[in-house]
Amino acid sequence: MNAKIPSDIENILSDNYQINEGKMQNQLIYDFDFDYGTILEKYEQSIEDWKLLEEVEKKKYKKGLPGFLSEKGVENPKDKKFNIAKNAHLVKKEVRARKEYASPLKSLPLDAINYQSSVTELVESIENVEQIKSIYKLRKYTTGGTKNAGINDTEAVKLKNCFSQGRELYFAGCGGSLMVKPLNHFYSVTAYSYGMIVLNNPIRYSKDNLPSSHGMVYLPDVVQAQFGGDSPTGTFSELFSSFPTELIKYNNIEFQQDLTDSISAFYENRINASIGTLLSMLPEMADYYSLMTGKRSRAFPLEIVNANNPRMLIWEFQIGDGTTLPTREIVEKSFPNFEVSERFGKYVISVPANRASEIKALIYTDVRGRLSFIENPFFPILLPEICLHFLLNHVYSCIMRYRPDDWGNVILNEVSTDTSLLTRHYFSNYERKIILLILKCISRYTPTVELGETV
Repeated sequence: MNAKIPSDIENILSDNYQINEGKMQNQLIYDFDFDYGTILEKYEQSIEDWKLLEEVEKKKYKKGLPGFLSEKGVENPKDKKFNIAKNAHLVKKEVRARKEYASPLKSLPLDAINYQSSVTELVESIENVEQIKSIYKLRKYTTGGTKNAGINDTEAVKLKNCFSQGRELYFAGCGGSLMVKPLNHFYSVTAYSYGMIVLNNPIRYSKDNLPSSHGMVYLPDVVQAQFGGDSPTGTFSELFSSFPTELIKYNNIEFQQDLTDSISAFYENRINASIGTLLSMLPEMADYYSLMTGKRSRAFPLEIVNANNPRMLIWEFQIGDGTTLPTREIVEKSFPNFEVSERFGKYVISVPANRASEIKALIYTDVRGRLSFIENPFFPILLPEICLHFLLNHVYSCIMRYRPDDWGNVILNEVSTDTSLLTRHYFSNYERKIILLILKCISRYTPTVELGETV
């Protein structure tokens, strides 16, 4: 007779999530509402005015420059009270640069037959001090173009070791039994996350300055992940904040999506989410998820094409497969101030190319570079796909570590065939895709697998 496991484990594929207001109070990181730019501009202009004063004029101020600034009512932008506003200012500055200039990341099509060997070569090639220093300056547009800008050798060595550890743990997970696979993969993505944060986050420059906690919480009573809002900050929250833009590349179309509103919302809302909810968002899991759970996936095919308009460049976002559509409400929220229509069983949204950064859609890419529109359960928070995998591997690894008997029952098909099959299918897809995602986050390429062989 098959052992009966507790209902909370048996129902790990249930679609449960909650969004509650839980604004962080004691550990605020960003203040996007305060106009730090004006404070900085006034200060810098006052410094220039001071330099132009004659010595006789300067002597009128007994405290020198501080006295001059005080009389002019100019505040020092380095004051600690402006720290979180400065952080937000740096993020917005980086976003402006990314929207203004073409992405330096190059598309890299890989042969479907041996692409996993190719991605292994690519991740190994990044484990080099000079390469890491170069990529840092490439990925951070506003880090500065001078010779001494960027990170030093000591910091680059730390990231190199993180990448080496992440790669070794990934292959250990791939070669190991599913009984222990989640822990290896979680530690692997965590090690890679340290490097992703330093190479991408506009306000982080050193691994040693990152919070030491996971940055999200596992809720064992309900088998859910909790993140955002007043949850403790750490690796996950830092990783989420490392992507203030999302680069969308599709055929000859390319743009940077502005995610600053998403980052702001992340620290104002606490989210609880089940494994089932997270799996429903993955394009590669769509068919299996629908078959195993009886619920429709949240991933829908998305195409972006040039509209026929001689006066201006307009892109049409076409969502759906002709038969199944996401809810119109989430589509309208995802494309605010853009007209949504229906044509041939698809939603069609016309977006001027120069306004593409304004869309709030959650868009994922499969291994072949095909796009999916995700019916986002956490709107207005747009969860980068690498963060979604971080959450899934953390929850799976916690089940494995703290409830090994229940985990064994799940993966050994002792209770629910559907649960076992979907769990196995997730890790199979994870191992095929995760290095492609990681390369998109830490390299100078956006690799995809060429159409042809099944992958």
